[in-house]
Amino acid sequence: MSQRFDFALDLRGLERDLREMGSQMPVMMARALNRGGTAGKTAMARAVAKDTGIAVGAVSKEIRIDKANRLLPRVALEIQGKRIPLIAFQARGPEPSRGRGRGVSYRLPGGRGRIGNAFIATMRAGHRGVFKRLQNARLPIVELFGPSLPKVFEKFLPLFHQVAGDAAIKTLGQEISWERSKRAVSEAA
Repeated sequence: MSQRFDFALDLRGLERDLREMGSQMPVMMARALNRGGTAGKTAMARAVAKDTGIAVGAVSKEIRIDKANRLLPRVALEIQGKRIPLIAFQARGPEPSRGRGRGVSYRLPGGRGRIGNAFIATMRAGHRGVFKRLQNARLPIVELFGPSLPKVFEKFLPLFHQVAGDAAIKTLGQEISWERSKRAVSEAA
């Protein structure tokens, strides 16, 4: 499961300036939207990481941006719906436990928790996680997971629109100034 959020600009104050740019306007719009989308993604990743207690890099990996181009002036942010491995929530415990210890503790947004019969292990492929045996037998074991990101992201959607909009408008103003300075230089020559 994944969720998709679209982002477009409200350009009421810049319409005249954009018409003046002519054929360069779609390219400038795409650059501004892409810059805004990237800034919004960064702000969202930081806010969600602070809220959940997991690393910013782990959150950023789950966000994908469909960038704008001159034919499609729209940025879309897609958040993957995978559940986050419990190891990402500051899981602590003996590794490997070998039957010793009191399980694994972790920190979710609601506070710390403990799973008494869980253990932390690194698999042969290098994957590190929190695991639990399904029965008293040696096998099977399953990895434990925390919440999924799309639910947390919905809470911070207004932040994304604010940061992305501000960054896009600022970039668009810079693009317009740059294009005007290039035109002034070419007219002077």
